[in-house]
Parts: sequence; C-alpha cells; structure tokens
Amino acid sequence: MPFTTRAAVLETAGQPLRIRDITLTDPGPGEVLVRTVSTGICGTDVHFADGMLPYPLPTVLGHEAAGTVEAVGDGDHGITVGTRVIVCDQTFCGHCPSCLSGQMVYCADRGAKQRQRRRLALDDQPMRQYLGVSSFAELMLVDAHNLLPMPDALSFDAAALLSCCLTTGLAAVFNVARPAPGSRIAIIGCGGVGLGAVQAARIAGAAQIIAIDPQQHRRDLATRLGATDTIDPDQDDTITAVIEASGGGVDRAVEAVGLPTTAAQAFSVLLPGGHATVLGMMPPGTDIALPGRLLRQGRSIGGTIMGSVRTPADIPRYADLAVRGTLRTDDLVTSRRPLPEVNAALADARSHHGVRAVLAF
Repeated sequence: MPFTTRAAVLETAGQPLRIRDITLTDPGPGEVLVRTVSTGICGTDVHFADGMLPYPLPTVLGHEAAGTVEAVGDGDHGITVGTRVIVCDQTFCGHCPSCLSGQMVYCADRGAKQRQRRRLALDDQPMRQYLGVSSFAELMLVDAHNLLPMPDALSFDAAALLSCCLTTGLAAVFNVARPAPGSRIAIIGCGGVGLGAVQAARIAGAAQIIAIDPQQHRRDLATRLGATDTIDPDQDDTITAVIEASGGGVDRAVEAVGLPTTAAQAFSVLLPGGHATVLGMMPPGTDIALPGRLLRQGRSIGGTIMGSVRTPADIPRYADLAVRGTLRTDDLVTSRRPLPEVNAALADARSHHGVRAVLAF
C-alpha cells in the first residue's frame, strides 16, 4: 500500500516551495523507507530551487539527511526497522568497473535512475525523485546502498551533515588532495564543505591552513576548527594574500565555492608540483581560464564528485571521528527550522546566514 507524506514541493524554479501531500510507493526489493529526522540545506538544493541547474519538475528537493528506518523491501541488505541511518545520495551498484576500482561516485549502473522515476507521485501523477533522496519530506524511499547505520552517540544533525557537506570536504582532502604532514593548504570558501576541508587538513597534519571567505563569522569558525590564517577576499586580493601568507604558495588548494574565478585562484596559488581540487558546482556553460605560464612545473587542477568518497568505507570512519570529538560537527548547524519554514531556511542559505541551516522533523 503506498505511503502518503508531507513534503516541500518545487513546482516552478525560482518560486517558493509548497507544502503538499505526496505518495511514495511500497519499498521494493533493495529499497528502504526512512522517516526523516534532520536534513541540511545544501548549496546544491539552492541552485536547483533557483533554476540555475535545470531539473524535471515538480520534485522534492533535499539530499543531506538522517532518519530512522520505517519499512524495508525484500532482500538481504542488513537494514532493519528502527535503525538510525545516515542517508547518502551516492547510490552505487557495487559490481561495475567504477565501483570495483573504488570510484563508487562514478557508478555506471543506470538502474537507480530508473527507480527514481517511479517512487514519488503528486496528485496521482509520477514525478522525478531528486538525487535519489528527496529529503524535504517526512518520509524518504531510498536504495539500501544509500544508507549507513549511525553510531548511537552521533546526533541526527551531525549525521545529516556527514551525508553530504562535511563528507565532501573531508574526502576531498583525504582521498584527492592528500596533503603531506607539515604541508601548506589553502581552502577557498568556508561553508559546510570548506569547513569540512579545513578540519581534514588539520587532522592530516597540515602545518598551515589558509581559509578564505568573505563572511567574518565563517572565518572565525574556520579558525576555531583549525585554520592557521584567514583571508577576506573582499578586502585583499586572494592570490596575492595567499602567496604572501604562505611565503610563496601552497602545496594544495581546495575550491568550495563553485565559480570560475575562485577555481582559477585555487590553481594560481600553487607551488610547483601542487594540486588544486575543485569541489564547487560550476554554473552550466562556464569555463575556467588558467594562467598559461603556471601550467608548467607540474601544477595540476581537477574536479571530483563528493571528494571521490567510498561511501561504506569512509563515512563510518568520519562518524567515528565525530563521536571521538576529533571532527566537530554540531558547530556548523547555525539554524534549525520545521518543514513549513523551508523557504526561510533556503533564504538563510542564499544569504550565507550562519553556516548550515537544517530542517528538523
């Protein structure tokens, strides 16, 4: 029997979301019904809500979530009713070449996309699920591979952030940038993703962590989380300031904004042999212009989805770091609102008010 639930529905890009009743199908083989407890407002959600990234509408946004298992479909997937879970938007099959090589974020299986087309309905009309999650709703129907059991000591808010923003920043540093102990790193953008990268750099033993963000409160939080230097790009030229602060450049740079200019800055502050990792989601049709004179001497730049996270291996480790206090999570949650205030939460994210807005169920 289908499930009915309240959800914040995006019907027209650029217009407020509306609280509507939607229906979810029964959990099929390998699927799990989760009752949402906490979901973060990610910058990606804002981009889709505003129409910067086209998507089939109507839909229910939200992909950074945690909750409790309400029902399970057929299959031996190790998930039982009542389990507290982190809900990740990275669905993987586990048997394609990408999965078998550890690159689960590039899974080639198209079956998950097909399932996302049949799970949700509004007014008896099917609608496309958003990123396999659609967490701006009281209930989510997701693949079992999307779920990771939560440690008992982890808060639901922390679990939600570990499903996307914090994990993206952490994995980008641990899996892609891999700064050596004693190295220098610059992190451009100190939202949830950037602050995850700041903490990963601290945990990895970077000697200098330069955090760049125009918001004073975010620079202050970056300092508390491990940044050794901060730069206000509205007051100082980012490239000049980073090179001066580091004594010539940095070994690694992470871009967590999503603009061609900041991606080019991340590349331009590198020492010879340095690498820049671009995490921000670029607007469609944009190009990154790099200074040709710096392309020599081994400098490199590359992008990644969610830091090339290996979901079942990496996220439990990050959760353990959070439980032990090595990784700070709840500091990033600066507002909590109920589902009917979803548009206010999106406005918080658009205006960079605080760090992470969360919908609490």
